[in-house]
Amino acid sequence: MEEVTEQEKKTIAQKFKDFQLQGLISYGKYLTDQLEYASKSDIRKAYKKYIEDQIVMNNEKIEKLK
Repeated sequence: MEEVTEQEKKTIAQKFKDFQLQGLISYGKYLTDQLEYASKSDIRKAYKKYIEDQIVMNNEKIEKLK
């Protein structure tokens, strides 16, 4: 089997980072939709709080990747 060069490793790592970033951005859009859904009823207060916490965590992960 052929050895992987440093340039190939960097390319693969960058592609993986881009893939993770796109996933987190998509998840953020989903969370925003769920926050809107949870805001429509008083029964969903706990779910709304959970979604708000998830949005904060997701934004932190996005900033860390950038």
